[in-house]
Amino acid sequence: MNLTDHEPLWMMPSTYAARRIVSSLYIHVPFCHSKCAYCDFFSIAGADDDLIDAWHGGIRYELQRIGEEAECHGVVIAPLETIYFGGGTPSFLDSDIIESIITYAKTLFGLSDCCDITLETNPESIVGNLTCVDNKHGEEVVDRWVEAGVNRISFGLQSANDSLLRLSQRRHTLEQAIEAVNIASDAGIRDISVDLMTGLPTQTVEDIDYALQTVAQLPVNHVSSYALTVEKGTPFHRFQAEHPECFPDDDAERLMNRRLTEGLLELGFAHYELSNYAFPGAESKHNLVYWHADPYLAAGPAAASYMGGIRRCNHDSIERWLSNVRDAAQGPYGQAIVEEVVDEKSARIETMILGLRLLRGVSRSCFKCRHEIDCVELFGEEIAHFEETGLLECTEDAVRLSSSGLDFADLVVRAFL
Repeated sequence: MNLTDHEPLWMMPSTYAARRIVSSLYIHVPFCHSKCAYCDFFSIAGADDDLIDAWHGGIRYELQRIGEEAECHGVVIAPLETIYFGGGTPSFLDSDIIESIITYAKTLFGLSDCCDITLETNPESIVGNLTCVDNKHGEEVVDRWVEAGVNRISFGLQSANDSLLRLSQRRHTLEQAIEAVNIASDAGIRDISVDLMTGLPTQTVEDIDYALQTVAQLPVNHVSSYALTVEKGTPFHRFQAEHPECFPDDDAERLMNRRLTEGLLELGFAHYELSNYAFPGAESKHNLVYWHADPYLAAGPAAASYMGGIRRCNHDSIERWLSNVRDAAQGPYGQAIVEEVVDEKSARIETMILGLRLLRGVSRSCFKCRHEIDCVELFGEEIAHFEETGLLECTEDAVRLSSSGLDFADLVVRAFL
């Protein structure tokens, strides 16, 4: 939506999401030990202490500004229900910094009694690198996380095949990943998730079967799966140019994904979102905020927020981000980082396309409560078309992807844009 110089952002017509109380916070940690072969996220490998300290100070200052300036920008913040440390590799940070940020967020915003605090973690942060394993140190690290309030860990397992891990330039073996997960569980981490990738070069369905056998032996209650996307500038992009025959085609990748889904269902996981599976009650509360098109706070370079019906994204440069944070005219509510003011038309589309990611689909009653119109009335032509092709199912309660529609979710979603 275009703005004029005479229309302050907080005076724009508000959508349902803009009026919602915000209770989720994302922290972007742009540091890691080394870049993986597929990664194109904003991250800095091997950052020194001075840079990390500058980032830490910037996070605290940005959180302070979010709290102080919220009311005049139409943002109401409740005690936080979720905090999510994403990256990069958040577990790269010293545990004192993680504790500092959680404690400061609690001071500023309050935390609900059941606040879900997630830390994305790589196994080597707990058990050491490929050449130096120190389980005692790992136990102490996780104990500190638990003391700080972390109760959910998302492990970057990616594969249960050591050759694929090496090819992906991961810094751990399968054995070390298993050890790290067990240490986290023994320390009392309530919810443990592992990430798995499909479509890796030379990967086969047999590799998926072995990954399923591994998951069956681990104390995890959540799994996220991601199909490899080869991004420009990554080592995999160069590797693909030289050896395209090593990369599974779409049919092979689709077969892997189906096998992974079937296997996880057999293990008792519920498929609740296109790429996510959980035991009952172990769904990611933070990510559900995104899929419900609800608002969330965010801090850190490259971090995206949705506050007061406005989407903002911080610069993916620590220097520029720090400069904005310290600039009285910019910061978390600054015009310079506005990406979109979500008007009612856009909000209806977002509710639809994000809700279709959920296996239960878009609730017709919730959509009408939010947007004052039935989604079937609003998107009747699109829904009817995909019902005829067998990719959507429409009932009195919801509109959802069919079992065959799961493989063509992107195609369906594009029709609503």
